[in-house]
Amino acid sequence: MQTATTSTVDLRGVSSARWVVWLMPCLTDIAFLLPAALLFSKLGGTKTLFADGDTGWHIRTGEWILQHGRVPTQDLFSYTKPGQAWFAWEWAWDVLFALIHRSWGLAGVGFATVLLLGTIAVLLYKLVVNACGNEILSFFVTTFALCGSSIHWLARPHLFSWLFFLGFLHLLPALQRGSMLALATLPLLMVLWVNMHGAFMIGIALLLAVAGGEAFEALFCRGESLQGAYSRSRHLLQAAALCLAATFVNPYTWRLHQHVYEFLSNTKLLDNIQEYQSISFHCPPAIFFELMMVLAAGAAFWYLQAGRITPALLTLMWTHLALLSARNIPLFMIVVAPMVGSWLQQVLTSLQPTRFVGVVFRTICEICEELKPMERLPRAYVLSGLSTLLMAALFVTGAKGFEAQFNPESFPIQAIPLVERSAAQRIFTYDQWADYLIYRLYPKRPVFMDGRSDFFGIPIVTATQHILAAQYDWKIQLQRFGVDMILVKPEAPLSEVLKMSPDWTMRFDDGKVLVFEAARLKPSISTSRDPKFRAISELTKANTTHLDDSFLERRTPHD
Repeated sequence: MQTATTSTVDLRGVSSARWVVWLMPCLTDIAFLLPAALLFSKLGGTKTLFADGDTGWHIRTGEWILQHGRVPTQDLFSYTKPGQAWFAWEWAWDVLFALIHRSWGLAGVGFATVLLLGTIAVLLYKLVVNACGNEILSFFVTTFALCGSSIHWLARPHLFSWLFFLGFLHLLPALQRGSMLALATLPLLMVLWVNMHGAFMIGIALLLAVAGGEAFEALFCRGESLQGAYSRSRHLLQAAALCLAATFVNPYTWRLHQHVYEFLSNTKLLDNIQEYQSISFHCPPAIFFELMMVLAAGAAFWYLQAGRITPALLTLMWTHLALLSARNIPLFMIVVAPMVGSWLQQVLTSLQPTRFVGVVFRTICEICEELKPMERLPRAYVLSGLSTLLMAALFVTGAKGFEAQFNPESFPIQAIPLVERSAAQRIFTYDQWADYLIYRLYPKRPVFMDGRSDFFGIPIVTATQHILAAQYDWKIQLQRFGVDMILVKPEAPLSEVLKMSPDWTMRFDDGKVLVFEAARLKPSISTSRDPKFRAISELTKANTTHLDDSFLERRTPHD
C-alpha cells in the first residue's frame, strides 16, 4: 500500500515538551468518551441503559448466588414453573453487578456499563488503527460503528460478549503468526466468556471461519498443497479446540451446551423474542447499519480482487447474522469496521493523484500523517480520567439523564406501592414488567413469566400471548394458574375484557398502567378513598374509557 510521506516533528526526544504531550488529550481519550457523549446527549442517558427489564432479574440472581454461595439450578422467580431446572448461564455477570449494586445501587450499575462501553469503543478504535494505520479515519469508522451498535446499549451481560469478541479479534494476527502467548490467552478469555454470557460460541465460530478462509486461500489462490493449507490454519484450529474445551469450565458443564443448542434451534420460540427478530429499518440507528453494509460490500470486493478470501467470508457471514437478528448488528459492526477502514485508506491513497478531487484527499492524507506521530506518543489519558470522575459525580447526584432508575416511560413504577400493599400473590403481566417486578418485589411476589424465554418455553409464552390478546382461553389460563392480579397497558385487548368482567376490579390507572385485582380479594387499603388515586383517575378517565386514535399515535414504541 502506498502512503503519503511528509516531514514531521519528532517530539519524543524533546524532554521539555514530553510532559506537556503526556498530559494532552488524544483520539483514544475521545474514543473512550464517545459512547458516553452519544448516550447522554442523544439517547436519553440511563433511560436507554435501563430500558430492558432483564437487568432486574440478573441483579437479584447475583444477590441469591452471593447469599447462598452457589449458582442456582432451579427457578427462583415464577409460580408457573416453580422448582424446575434452570440455567443461570450468565451467573458471573450477575455476581459482578450484584456486588456493584450492593455498594452503589442502580447508579453503580449504570456507571459500570458506561465504562464498559467506553472500553469497547477504545478496543474497536485500536483494532481499526492496526488495520489501516490512519488514526483520524479510524476514529470516524469507529464512530460510525458505535452509532450502529447503539440499538443494544443496555445494562446487560451481552456487552461482555462484545468485549471478548474484540479481544479475540485483537489476538488473531498474533495467533496467525504462531504466537504461543495468544494461543494460551484465548482459552483463558473463553473461560471468562462462557460464564459471563451465552454467546461464547461466536468466538469459536470466528476462529473456525478464519481457519477455513486461510485454508481456502492457500489451496485455491496460492496453489499450495494440503499440507501448506493445514500449516496456515493449524494455530487457529488449535485455538478453536482449546477454546471449545474451555467452554466446559462452567457450573453446568456439558448441560449448558445442550441447553444453548436446544434454545437456539427452537425457531418457534425465537420467533416470539423481539431481540432475535430482524431490525426495523424505520428506527434511526438502522441507517448506520445500511451504510455500513454498503461499505462492507465494497471492502469485501476489494479484498476478493486481492485474493483475500477470509475478510470477504467474515463479511458475508456476519452480514447474514445481522440481517437475521438485530442483536447481531453490533457484532457485524465490530467485524467489518477494520476491513472498511483498510479499504477506505486505500481509496484515499488511490485518489490522491487525480485532479481537483485529489487535492482534497491529498490534504486529508497529509493532515493524517502530520498527526500520526503526536497520536502515537505515550499519554496519561488525563481527559478520560477526569471525565470518568465527573460521570461518577453525576451518577451519585442523580443529575438529569443520570437517574438511577428504570425508564419510567417503560415500566409500571407508579403502580408498585399498590402492588406491595395488596393481598394478591400471583401477578400476571408482560415479561419486561415482570423483570422489573422481580427487581422491586423479589422474593415477596412471584411472576407468571419474565424475560427468561429460554426457561419458560413455548407453552408459557403462548399462554401469555393468549391472555394479553384476550383470546378464547384467557379466562381458563388465568384460572389455571390462580392469577389474582394483572398489570396491563390501557391499549391491550385484555384491559377491555377485564373492565367488563365481574370477576375483576380495577385498582389503579395512571394512563400508562392499569392494575386489576380478582374481585374475591379485599385490598388492604381502599384505593378508592386515596386522594392521590382519585386525582389520577379523574385526569386519565377519558384515556382509559375511550382510547381515540390520536392517543394511540402518541404512544412510544416501548409503551
